[in-house]
Formats: sequence, structure tokens, C-alpha cells
Amino acid sequence: MTSTTVQFLVEMTCDSCVESVKKVLENVDGVKIVDIDLAKSSVVVESSLPILDVQEKLETTGRPVAIKGYDGSMAAVSILEAGDEKIQGVIRFIQVNPNTCIIDGTIDGLNPGNHNIAIHECGDLSTGCASVGKMFVCDSRNKDYGDLGKIVAEKNGRATFRKENNIVKLADVIGRSLVVSSKLNGLPPILLSCGIIARSAGLFQNPKTICACDGTTIWDEASKPNSKSSL
Repeated sequence: MTSTTVQFLVEMTCDSCVESVKKVLENVDGVKIVDIDLAKSSVVVESSLPILDVQEKLETTGRPVAIKGYDGSMAAVSILEAGDEKIQGVIRFIQVNPNTCIIDGTIDGLNPGNHNIAIHECGDLSTGCASVGKMFVCDSRNKDYGDLGKIVAEKNGRATFRKENNIVKLADVIGRSLVVSSKLNGLPPILLSCGIIARSAGLFQNPKTICACDGTTIWDEASKPNSKSSL
């Protein structure tokens, strides 16, 4: 599995904070600490694990954690905001090289079992998931271009996944929609939830710590469900 490098903002005030962060990440399979900068409250991690898993490890220190950026030629995020209100999730896309796009996400509120995620043609949520169009086909030679495959929700309704896709080019799908669907008894897919795929910050490209409009700190925003400030 291709690893990705992610910059986290972790509230640290002293050297013991740094040691605490190091300790929770040491000897975790699939995780390599690239850099910890106390002055910038920055923790850069290279990992093949789902991003949420790494974030939750950092949060065990008791410190607020926010995601600042991703290493790659391009990054994007889709926040599920239309469809079934009980379904919430964040799906991140990282184009780590010209031939590999990592799709990393966590979705809550699903019925246990198999579901499907796909890229659809339109970034139009004006009538919910009914206006996202058909599944996106960028390459006429590959009719399944937009099909990102199966995800599995556990008994608690959560699906956490990390997919390595060698077909999708992120530049072609920004502005379109990510759709979660369910298929039953051979019937056409039921579109459950969807969100627009929007470009997000690359590594060290997000300097934001305070919102200029209302003074909200990134820690305030990171504590809100589906917050866009740290995506």
C-alpha cells in the first residue's frame, strides 16, 4: 500500500508535549514520524493507515488535533452533506503520483454491511443526490472509471477505508460529486448520501490558524462535526 504524508496541527506547548506525541506514534505499524515542530505545533506523519486512525492516535494525548495538508501533486475532500441526514462522512483524495490516487474516508450512520462509493458527473446538490447525474466516465475505454468500489460498514454503522486507485486522476474529478449508494436484490443503486469534491490544501499550503471574519480558531472549528477548516 502506498503511504501518504499528512501534516497535523497538534496543540503543543512544551518539550514534554513533543515527547508525548512521539510516544503514541512510536512502534505503530504503518506509521513513520517525519517531523515534529513545537514552534509551529506541526506534526508531519508518513503512513499507510487511514488518516482517521492516525488522528485518533494523536488525540489519545488529550490534545486538540486538526489536519492541515497532504503531500502530493493535488488533494481534495468531499464532505457528505446531502441525502440521508443521519449519514455523515469525510472522504479525502490525494494524488500521490501521476498514476496513484489515495481515497481515504470515514462514513458514519450507514446500515451495517456492504455499500458502494462512486464519482458522479455533477457537483450539483440543489435537489440532493437526485441532481448529481450519472456515474462519471472520463475514459471511454473504461466504463467503470468513476466506480470506487465497495466499502463495509461495521455494526456501529461506521465504514473506515483507504483505497489505492490507479485509474482516477484527481484533476478530472474536482467539482464533481462523491456518492454513497446501496444496492439491494439486483435493483438499481439507491443513492444514500453525497457531497461535492472540492480541492483542499497540500502539504504546508494551509497557513490558517484563525478565521479573519470572526476570530474563530482552528481548534474551535476542528471540534465541530464535518468541519471544513481542517480538511
